[in-house]
Amino acid sequence: MTTQPAPVVRRATSERSTRNAAAVMKALTQEAIDRGLDGITTSSIAKRAGLTTGAVYSRYENNDEMLIALWESVIAPALAAHVRETIDAIISPSTQPSTELITQIEKPSRLLSLGAEFVVMAQRNEVVGEVVIAEVSKWLHDAGLNPKSTSITRAGVALGASIAIGSILRSYVTGSNPGMRMIVDGIHNAYLAAKPTSKPRKTVAPKPIRSATGSPLRDALIDATAEVMSKTGFTGATISRIARKSGVTSGSIYNFYPDKEALMNDAVSELMRTTQRQNLDSKRTASSAKEPNFGLTDSFDFGLIPDRRTWLRFRQECLIATRHHKKTHSEMKKVVLELDAAMKASFPKVDQAIITLVSMGEQAIGYGYSSLFGYTDLFSKCDFDAIMVQVAKQNSL
Repeated sequence: MTTQPAPVVRRATSERSTRNAAAVMKALTQEAIDRGLDGITTSSIAKRAGLTTGAVYSRYENNDEMLIALWESVIAPALAAHVRETIDAIISPSTQPSTELITQIEKPSRLLSLGAEFVVMAQRNEVVGEVVIAEVSKWLHDAGLNPKSTSITRAGVALGASIAIGSILRSYVTGSNPGMRMIVDGIHNAYLAAKPTSKPRKTVAPKPIRSATGSPLRDALIDATAEVMSKTGFTGATISRIARKSGVTSGSIYNFYPDKEALMNDAVSELMRTTQRQNLDSKRTASSAKEPNFGLTDSFDFGLIPDRRTWLRFRQECLIATRHHKKTHSEMKKVVLELDAAMKASFPKVDQAIITLVSMGEQAIGYGYSSLFGYTDLFSKCDFDAIMVQVAKQNSL
């Protein structure tokens, strides 16, 4: 007779272990809020939790595993609900956005702020990305950004998700997004009224985003900073790596800039102004030609140009950096305010309150749209023009 092995008896988790696990997660959450996802350290988390670093390492092998645990247990549930509710506010015929949703869009919570940071950093962190990219991609697919949906439905889902993520990213710079209810309602109504685009549009192909300061050395440093930061984030973008990419010695960099933040701020200022000029030029051209979309669709087309992806990833990393670097925050805010002023000056005959909303909406949607490239390959199959034509019509643009 064969003797069966005795079943393994697992000990119940002790009250102390449960308490310590909760303390670590609370400390990890606060550390990420205060320092950013790239800035967490085991020693700081242990100190916050009142534990030893050994006690933290007994639960998590490294920082990436801690971030995955933070995403799965704290961030993902809140962000998933927020993204889905925002999408529903755009594409559902009967759903009206709740006061709670609009509050979160206009002034996002700290947990949602971390959620948007996860969406950006997961695309350059392979370990975290294995979890986050798969999960967020499923949210989008299940909401309707999939091959079985119509091109207008796909566009509506993409716009809802972009608003959900982009309004958070914009709040890093501006602090809040007042008036977003009008933007959400306007896009919802435009979505419901949209008719499929009947003929191919004439698309605009802007020049590549490159620094053009007139100084070859400065241009090389700015372009190299954008490329390196797009792959590593601010923390990982060392002066040595930027020097190698630009072909300039580290010493020469310090002759131009006192530190890495000053170099990044120059890159932010130069490259953001370049892309904003291109976006504004497309609207002026569309307005002069009486294009029914007022040039609002061009930004979506621009984002699909492969050459612009490095710049767009760099911009997203700069948005994250504004949370923890005051000088970068100041520079980003200055450029955003300049765009608002330039929009108003370019269209003095249009209701200035409408121009303010258009500018805010484009920023929020653009930041979110650019953050989601790694989560779907269907943006090129979205009929954004059908919706943007209705947005322009509703606002007499």
